[in-house]
Amino acid sequence: MDAADISFEVCRPVEAHARLVMAWRNDPVALKVSFHQEPKVWETFWPEYCTTYVAAPPLPVFALNEGRRVAFLRFRPCADPRGWAGRVVDISINVAPEYRGRGFGAAILKAALRHLGAEGIDAVCAEIRVDNAQSVRTFKNAGYERFGDTEKLIEDTGETCRIHTLIAEITPPFWRHQGVYVIAEAGSNWRMGTPKRDMAMAQALIDVAVAAGADAVKFQTYRPESVYVANAGHSDYLSKAGITENVQDIFADLAMPYEMIGELAAYSKKCGIDFMSTGFSIQDLEAIDPFVPIHKIASYEISHRHLIDFVARTGKPLVLSTGASNLEDIAWAIDRFQAGGGGDLCVLQCTASYPAPMESLNLWTLPQLQRRFGIAVGLSDHSRDPATAPVAAVALGARVIEKHYTLDNRLPGPDHPFALLPEELSTMIAKVRAAELSLGNGAKEVLDAEKELAAYARRGLQATRAIRRGEVLKEGSNFAILRPGKQTLGAHPRHLEAVEGRIAARDIAAGSGVSLADIQVP
Repeated sequence: MDAADISFEVCRPVEAHARLVMAWRNDPVALKVSFHQEPKVWETFWPEYCTTYVAAPPLPVFALNEGRRVAFLRFRPCADPRGWAGRVVDISINVAPEYRGRGFGAAILKAALRHLGAEGIDAVCAEIRVDNAQSVRTFKNAGYERFGDTEKLIEDTGETCRIHTLIAEITPPFWRHQGVYVIAEAGSNWRMGTPKRDMAMAQALIDVAVAAGADAVKFQTYRPESVYVANAGHSDYLSKAGITENVQDIFADLAMPYEMIGELAAYSKKCGIDFMSTGFSIQDLEAIDPFVPIHKIASYEISHRHLIDFVARTGKPLVLSTGASNLEDIAWAIDRFQAGGGGDLCVLQCTASYPAPMESLNLWTLPQLQRRFGIAVGLSDHSRDPATAPVAAVALGARVIEKHYTLDNRLPGPDHPFALLPEELSTMIAKVRAAELSLGNGAKEVLDAEKELAAYARRGLQATRAIRRGEVLKEGSNFAILRPGKQTLGAHPRHLEAVEGRIAARDIAAGSGVSLADIQVP
């Protein structure tokens, strides 16, 4: 069986789907390896299915083979057990009894990774009882790796069992094991006219990036003869900015001497910040490669096959900008990088305009790129606003943010006018970090920060006066839907019909919660 032979049907809140799921779940073999080993009954399973199984994405699915339903898969948002960032789900699978032992499990799990990648999921976790060796083998055959063992408390039964945790990566993990990677783009803003002043400015820019809390500082390394044709002429964009020199002369003036690279890398290392520089030719990359942990290819170089091949051979992570390109261009570059042995890749949405109008940033491409290509995404932001786009990008899943900065917008050069000032760079990075903290793990649950008020202020079925054992429970007479305060919280009001008219099994103090355990069983 091959993963290509598997397709998926999204489960819907209809009885036919729910009854099939319950039947497979209640099969004796499935119950034996389940965390909840009591059979489900329809009266309670149907509302559970509607409110928890099919209530939020990613929705559960039936796995199909030749149009036949062969398994059920459920996905629940969870935190990455390693503390990494990104969208992570816990997966459970139940193969239909008649298809067990026929090689479907691993193929379905492999296909599910493709399906979840299209849903924007970064990694998938599986929790398996330690005595379920067959399931462990199946998950490993599907590409999952064992992370560790732990004790799991089954809250509704009180049982504690030992489990294996296995993980499968969808998005390359390099970009998720740390916070959002912020690149302070110094670009060509180091140029001051003499070698001594150039080095002083470059080091000052590094100092600013460090003080702002950036993860990396990035420069640009090029030679005019390897960028434009000799008769490229003037740039309208630069002319509008008051820069009238020929583009070749501009590039010649801003070309970073190769001997600066090692010095700046050493200074960056001393300051505790990653050093990067964008190369525009093989010669540039050969000079840069010994000094950088991560490579960057600029937007207009996305079609430069030799640069892509060189970076792929280094085995180092690549940040690839995509300004002025379309999906076909991006797909070609990604395919070439990966075919050449390239590994960790982050593709940056970028609008190649300087400055880029806010309405041109097109940030919705971020989840589209992640889902289309199964790679990490980020933003190279050329807008003048310090933080709006970076914060929005983080909310949409960006793992890298790149932003130009300068010491003074009035300095001469093409990149100074639209670059951030030092205090703006600090503000941007602080807001990016705050946005990261606000994302959570995507699992909708009562959080630690809410627990005190959840117990105090959520409504339940509460006794409005002292209730004696044997008394008939009646809403409005001896109990009501109220907030408990410091009293015990009663049953959820969805259980009102189960309580109304029943006999109290014990004495219940005024204000106390009325639970399902407090009613006599007929």
